[in-house]
Amino acid sequence: MRLMRALVAAAIVSLALASVPYPALADGGVTYVVRPGDTLAMIAAANGSTTQALIDANGLSNPDLLRAGQELIIPRGTAAPPTAVRAAPQAATSPTGPARPSTYVVKPRQTLGQIARELGVSPTAIVSANGLANPDWIYAGMTLRIPIAQSATTMVESVTDTRFIASISEQRCWLYQAGKLTGNWRCSTGRQESPTVPGSYRIQSKINPAYASRWDFWMPYWMGLYYAGSTENGIHGLPYNPKTGRRTWEGLVGTPITYGCIMLDDANAKILFEIAYIGMPVVILP
Repeated sequence: MRLMRALVAAAIVSLALASVPYPALADGGVTYVVRPGDTLAMIAAANGSTTQALIDANGLSNPDLLRAGQELIIPRGTAAPPTAVRAAPQAATSPTGPARPSTYVVKPRQTLGQIARELGVSPTAIVSANGLANPDWIYAGMTLRIPIAQSATTMVESVTDTRFIASISEQRCWLYQAGKLTGNWRCSTGRQESPTVPGSYRIQSKINPAYASRWDFWMPYWMGLYYAGSTENGIHGLPYNPKTGRRTWEGLVGTPITYGCIMLDDANAKILFEIAYIGMPVVILP
């Protein structure tokens, strides 16, 4: 009986949260209660704000880790200027492909990383949408909420900072510095059996060069983004053989050929490496 009362009380609280009006703040802003499946970009677009403005207003150290019920401040007058869309790369008006299912039932022995790769969404987005305290604690038969694909426009229309954007469908990458487009390059993403996972990330490591023991090659200008199992996926220049110096995949930049990473020509990888910093935002579009 006590358990039943607790469940009923929890349901009432959830309904109350879903219907809470957004009170006005002293500066004219409002507050927003995060709902399951929300992302920071979706909240920004729906409230006429920008992702960076929400990060600054709420002091978010990791904007990908939102939780249902979390209260965010929506600052006043933060909508991106119309020129932001016109300055965005061509991919900004491209469709993102078929919508993903809104829920997914975990299969036996599946990991969160496998599910993310299958559905073309970042593991971080699944963790955030489901409020998972530990992404390793999923089990067969568990139903997960899967964030629906956002348009590329939502992803890039509010670029006002320094960030790197890659498009899997376009095999093209863009570098923004203080909101200005300074790099428009061909790039390569993962082959079909080792796909690059779309999502919002931050650079978490920088090594020049980094050694990939699994494939016995060196990767110049390495910038790590996320873990795919026991290995880290990231951005790098043309890999080369440590004994012969031969460049792996030379002449193939612009072709999906890597093992999940984003590959640039060495000259462009060097430019990015010198500008990039730990924590710099990176967005990978489908």
